[in-house]
Parts: sequence; structure tokens; C-alpha cells
Amino acid sequence: MSQHTTLTEMGITSFESISKYTLRQEGDFDILKIYYKREKGSFLPRSKKFRFGRATRTVMVDSGRQQWQEVSEISPFLLRALTELNKLAHEEKKAVDSKEAITENLVHLERIMAEKLAEIRAQLDRL
Repeated sequence: MSQHTTLTEMGITSFESISKYTLRQEGDFDILKIYYKREKGSFLPRSKKFRFGRATRTVMVDSGRQQWQEVSEISPFLLRALTELNKLAHEEKKAVDSKEAITENLVHLERIMAEKLAEIRAQLDRL
């Protein structure tokens, strides 16, 4: 069972290819657009767009005058999808962070090795 059940229900299967997403509101709809990393010349789409209807409900804004107002809310399904997309983005950031840490360690090791080699060469020259 996939840990990204909501995204799977939406038809998304290549989670590792997701590069970013955007969310905007158009009238009574929320538009989620997911962008993918694709190789040059790929026939696969670079993005997918999903429309989610907004739920409307009436809430009391002033109990003294009995005034009510219609409020639109984001879809619970969309909220679950956004949670899963944020988890994916966090996992990718951790992978990038670990790559950067390894690169920093490598640069540090190269600097130490260069200094040590220079020290040994200086000792040889003194002999």
C-alpha cells in the first residue's frame, strides 16, 4: 500500500518526478497544478492540473443582529493531497541536505589532506 494514497487516487504514480506544485483559487474552485521533472524530448506532460470544488456553508457573523454570511472552504481531499505533497517536498529537501553535507565533508577532507601533504613535503625538504 502506498504511503501517498490521496495522490494515488488522483492518478499520480511517479512521486519522485514531482518538482513543485502551485495552488490558486478561481471562483468556487481551487486549482492544484503539479509540475514534473522531465528529460528533454520526453513525451510525458510537464504538469498536471486538478480542480477541486469549494464547499460553502453559512455562518453567523453577528449574533446580535442575526447576520449570516456564506463562507467557502477548501476541500478535505485537497487538504490531504497538500499534506502528502508537503511530505514529498520535505523528503526531497532532506536528501538534498544530506548531499550538501557530504559535499561539505569532502571539501573539508580535501583541505586537510592538502595541508598534511604540504607539511610532509616540508619535512622532507628539511632532511
